[in-house]
Amino acid sequence: MHESKTNRRIAFGKDHLSGRSNERWHCRRMRDLFIIVGCWAISFLFNGIEAGLTSIDPVRLRHHVKLNRPAAVRLDRLLKTPERLLVTVLLVTNLADILALLLLTRLLVFRFGTAGFAFTIVIALPIYLFVLGVLPKSLLRRFPFRALSPLARLLEISMITLWPVLAAGAALGRLFLPAQQRGARLFAAREELKQITTQSEREGSLTATERAMIHNVVDFQNVTARDVMQPLSKVTSLKPDSAIEDIFHMSRSSGFDRLPVIGANGDAVGLVNVLDILLDKHQPQSLSCYMRRVVTVQENEPAARAVQRLRAARLDLAAVVDQKRNLTGVVTSEDLIARLVRA
Repeated sequence: MHESKTNRRIAFGKDHLSGRSNERWHCRRMRDLFIIVGCWAISFLFNGIEAGLTSIDPVRLRHHVKLNRPAAVRLDRLLKTPERLLVTVLLVTNLADILALLLLTRLLVFRFGTAGFAFTIVIALPIYLFVLGVLPKSLLRRFPFRALSPLARLLEISMITLWPVLAAGAALGRLFLPAQQRGARLFAAREELKQITTQSEREGSLTATERAMIHNVVDFQNVTARDVMQPLSKVTSLKPDSAIEDIFHMSRSSGFDRLPVIGANGDAVGLVNVLDILLDKHQPQSLSCYMRRVVTVQENEPAARAVQRLRAARLDLAAVVDQKRNLTGVVTSEDLIARLVRA
């Protein structure tokens, strides 16, 4: 009888321990589920913030800053350091994604054994691809400023919290990576301007022609003299010993009033404007009396610089040469301006 009581006590103790173990497992499972859902909510929010940061309209933001709206001022202050802000968003997003995935894997493996890995893939793949990836980005790209303004405080707190990590990363970057050139920021500013004009066209502030002209002005920095010049084979030119009558004839046949003078060695030695001859009250003399100096530009020289050099010399035509100083063509101010403003 004593042994029977002892066995009952042992069984009761086992049942009690088993019940407490099940209760602890249930509490831990609920805690993990709560953390997983919370991490997914954070990931959803910061994935949308990432898309909003790349889609926000700088013109609209500056307008609200001028109105001295606190959320806009705070957001503008954060965007002064876009690299640090973007790194903060990516850190928070990745940490939340990794933690949620680890907890989900542990939960399913503990419940289903090795089959839990397969269940993790089946559950996590659509959630991470569509619910946390595509959906928040699509939502915040539609109204980035309205969505980011109330979240500026959250971003500010996140940057302050992760400041040690960001500072350490910046120090390592300066140690192992070379300093970036200023040209990179200039390129970014040009791309931002094109983005602003495209957005303004959608809103009706600019016409398609105006938008195209602004884009052409921005892209003109990448145009070279070779892209605009007339090849030498298509150029109507004079020789140093050409007669005055030949100049008039070639001008009428070609339709140009400015003709380059090409020497015997193939170099551009000067420029003749037919109007100078026509406006001369005296008897037309030799070609050398009307020949002006000619501006020379390299083939790979930016077209914008060619415009500046022509304006400084008060001329309308420049000779284009290659690296060996061989004449390859001519470029006129009309061709440069037409390329600049064409739509």
